Amino acid sequence: MKKRYLLLSLLLIVALTLVACGGNAATKAPKPEPTKSSEAHPTKASEPPVASGEKFRVAVVLPSTITDMAWSQALIDSLKRIQEKMGGEDKMEIAYTENMWNVTDAASAIRDYADGGYNLVIAHGTQYGASLFEIAPDFPDTSFAWGTATDTGKDKGVENVFAYEARAEQGGFVLGVLASALDKTGVLGVVGPVEAGDAKLYIDGFAAGAKYDKPDVKVNISYTGSFGDTALAAEAANTHISAGADVLTGSAQQVVGAIGVAKEKGVLWIGTQSDQSSLAPDTVVASQIYVWDGPFQDMINKHMSGVMGGETYALTLENGGLVLKYADWADKDAVAKAEQVKQMIVDGDLNVMDVIEGKAAPAMSGDEVSTGATRFEYPAEIKPVRIVMVLPSTITDLSWSQSLYDSVKDLQDHYGKDVIDFAYTENMWNVTDAAAALRDYADSGYDIVIAHGAQYGDTLFELAPDYPDTSFAWGTTTNFGADEGVTNVFAYEPRADQGGYVLGVIAAKLTKSGVVGVVGPIDAGDAKLHVDGFVAGVHATKPDAKVNISFTGNFGDTSLAAEAANTQISAGADVLTGSAQQVVGAIGVAKDKGVPWLGIQGDQSSVAPDTVVATDLYDWRPTILAMIQARSGGVLGGKVLQLTLANGGQRMIYSDKLPADVVEAAKAAEKGIIDGSIEIKAEPR
Repeated sequence: MKKRYLLLSLLLIVALTLVACGGNAATKAPKPEPTKSSEAHPTKASEPPVASGEKFRVAVVLPSTITDMAWSQALIDSLKRIQEKMGGEDKMEIAYTENMWNVTDAASAIRDYADGGYNLVIAHGTQYGASLFEIAPDFPDTSFAWGTATDTGKDKGVENVFAYEARAEQGGFVLGVLASALDKTGVLGVVGPVEAGDAKLYIDGFAAGAKYDKPDVKVNISYTGSFGDTALAAEAANTHISAGADVLTGSAQQVVGAIGVAKEKGVLWIGTQSDQSSLAPDTVVASQIYVWDGPFQDMINKHMSGVMGGETYALTLENGGLVLKYADWADKDAVAKAEQVKQMIVDGDLNVMDVIEGKAAPAMSGDEVSTGATRFEYPAEIKPVRIVMVLPSTITDLSWSQSLYDSVKDLQDHYGKDVIDFAYTENMWNVTDAAAALRDYADSGYDIVIAHGAQYGDTLFELAPDYPDTSFAWGTTTNFGADEGVTNVFAYEPRADQGGYVLGVIAAKLTKSGVVGVVGPIDAGDAKLHVDGFVAGVHATKPDAKVNISFTGNFGDTSLAAEAANTQISAGADVLTGSAQQVVGAIGVAKDKGVPWLGIQGDQSSVAPDTVVATDLYDWRPTILAMIQARSGGVLGGKVLQLTLANGGQRMIYSDKLPADVVEAAKAAEKGIIDGSIEIKAEPR
């Protein structure tokens, strides 16, 4: 058995060159120093290793080389970063045996490392599992790990084995969306190794993501039957390109051959497992990188604390174990679309396995895609849930309360009353009465109790600890009770500055007088955000336009809102906007005076169809579903849920009475906010 320590930088460069040329043998060295990683990708879920006076010894059995640009290299890179964090070779020793394609030889290597007193022995391949479970019981003081797998051997009575996996379908899905956005021929090619493990997950996710973006795209998939045969991978790549593919992807150590073909033919390559851009910087447009730091840091910590195994780890987009890296020259619109879908996965709004298994509609379409916004998708199934809402105004207020009511009612209509049972109490302006209603609902066993107003926060934090099995929610806020020690409260916040900015662009395009007016309730919460965004949008489009702002000091007084609207029009405003339940009064004035109105929160067009020309509609369905799905996973609170243009929590509605150039400018603003090219900055006022 060959034991090697980490290679010198010079030797690593030589090895990389050999791999790029298709060589499989590693460069030999007697006892070289470790090579520092050129770029760290810390995993969010990880903790720094526990300090120890003794050297921690790690041994790894690898199916390929440590310079394979894929499976094996990703692990070694992570171990080197951990070694550096722990204080270098004096604190952590890394030994490895590479090119262990033969399972019998690998079993011998695993046993030898355990005999050699290594603390953690890693069998980095699913094929090594049977050997591991035979060996582990003989070395109860040694921790073993293997992947990709979820079996720790508990049912076999084994207690010193960790298992790890990469949820490669997640990054694969995102990169499938990217590939579809980059594709010009309508054909994509995939070079797979063996239809199993993380390779299959990645490829299934990639194909689903491509079709999610463009249902008609053709995804040609071929499996070579080998993990390391670069010649077969090159042949498969040539076949895909001959069939019209202009974007390729693939996995495992074999892909060096396919990347060479892609580079030669001028075809884009998308990688996984490791960053493959050094092989062909102008060809590799993106990579999904496996960052094993978090899981293996935790294994080391657990071993040091006396826990030898029994844990399963998964790399995901949410915990930072899967990192997406894009080339600097990658198309910005395609990257923005990919990142939008990535955020949906991270937020729990899109379950990739559901799409792969046909449980969710695999398509993005319509105007929302042209701006990069998310088309709302109903999850195929949700667990039955009882929801109740305490509302400050009526369910017909055409704004704050109605928008939430309509969203929950829509979910009930879709899933049925046996799945979503909901109740509500409206007109709860009095906080004391609202507190009594909230406690009564919690006593009655409702699963999710929503206090739909920032004024209810103090009450909620008093109630929540008394009902630990109930989820509470309130907004608009970002405080979910971390400082109060509360764990069962969700906070939600509409980022109304986003929709407000788009409405500001429309106002600037419509105004002829150069004066627009705002009828606000109180300068706080989402009302303040709306005004901040609106002003920014107006001035970004027409810097010399004047925005007059008046706050009535009341959320529901329609007569005050009407008075404010008249004052604004008298001051020259020929476009108006405003928020909260009060606006019905202002819209009536706008209708009488022939002034366009730009709405927010609820769809107010039914009041004056010829007056309300655009709306930033709050769609609470993604937020409510996020709460339901979190509860299903055992999470009762502790999250901030935002309504944004990107996640579909805000939807822009444009009247057919708006000129085409105005709608075009508004959609461009939507797109800019979503892809990050527009940064909304509140002006002093």
